[in-house]
Amino acid sequence: DAFRNAGLSHILALSGMHLSMFSAIAILLGDIVGRKKITYLIRIIALILFVWFAGFSPSLLRAFICASLSLMAAMNSSSKTDLVLILSFSFILQCIISPSDIHNIGFIMSYGALAGILLTSNFFRYLYSKFMPQALANSLSASTGAQFITAPVSLKVFGSFCPVGVIATSMVSPLVTVFIYSGLALIILSLAIPVLQAPSGIFINLQYNIIKFFVILFSRTPKIQI
Repeated sequence: DAFRNAGLSHILALSGMHLSMFSAIAILLGDIVGRKKITYLIRIIALILFVWFAGFSPSLLRAFICASLSLMAAMNSSSKTDLVLILSFSFILQCIISPSDIHNIGFIMSYGALAGILLTSNFFRYLYSKFMPQALANSLSASTGAQFITAPVSLKVFGSFCPVGVIATSMVSPLVTVFIYSGLALIILSLAIPVLQAPSGIFINLQYNIIKFFVILFSRTPKIQI
């Protein structure tokens, strides 16, 4: 409830963020092996295993198709990948594969958010960079782009919109990313070195409480309702 009230529901939904994490791990393993073809193979296997384990929700299917198309472009040594074209083709392909997804709110929000990022983030980055550091401008521009498209949908479907979600996403999303990566790493370390289980638990719980604090804080901000 707190994530939803803070405009952060997308962080909990299995989508591109989670898929990209496993893809990044696969790239790391491939780099350790040192062969480019093996890296691609590991990435393909990682993507398939993740979606097989998590299930093909509409948002995750979108992420899987986009990731697969981007990977195919990279395997064919494409010098520049047109992400808008990939998203557009993914939309058509998913409508063919699973027509029922068209009316799913997760499908609509997933494509809307990514389309907003790809089409408007450069404009918002230009505005933000005039009065804030570039790293912060990059983060806020992506979040604003996503909200720019999905806010009208949220107002129509749920009757409310959380403007603070723009700032909340920029703050909470990196924390959740660190939480997931460190959790995976500490699981492996704890299995290899059992004595690290207790301190690992303390560290993970500390991260969890920090995330919880900010999510609850943002969830208490005013919302736009119709």
